[in-house]
Amino acid sequence: MLKKGLRLRKKEDFDRVFRSGKPLFFNEIGCRYLEGGSSLRLGFSFSKKHLPLAVDRNRLRRVLSEAFFQLKEEWPEHGDIIFFTVKKPKKTDMTTGRAIIRSLFEQIKKSQKAKQL
Repeated sequence: MLKKGLRLRKKEDFDRVFRSGKPLFFNEIGCRYLEGGSSLRLGFSFSKKHLPLAVDRNRLRRVLSEAFFQLKEEWPEHGDIIFFTVKKPKKTDMTTGRAIIRSLFEQIKKSQKAKQL
């Protein structure tokens, strides 16, 4: 479970990220990233339509959280990230989770470099 300081918890925060965050998609999983804030925070919004069982939603959340911590050295400095489902995921294992998180961090770094130029 993520510590409180690493979680998005308020509806206003979720709304702000969904409204003005940059969308990124990885096959069945999508995310929105919004730069800013004092630290990096994660949020999860998995649809019951795509993952009807709570066990599956919780497993996907745990896999993405663990992959996030395994790649701790690559974290961006600050921002808010919300993960959501686009369609029913085929696989929810650690290799898939790590690939999603790694490509997310690469895209965030690319966008930060583009802003600096």
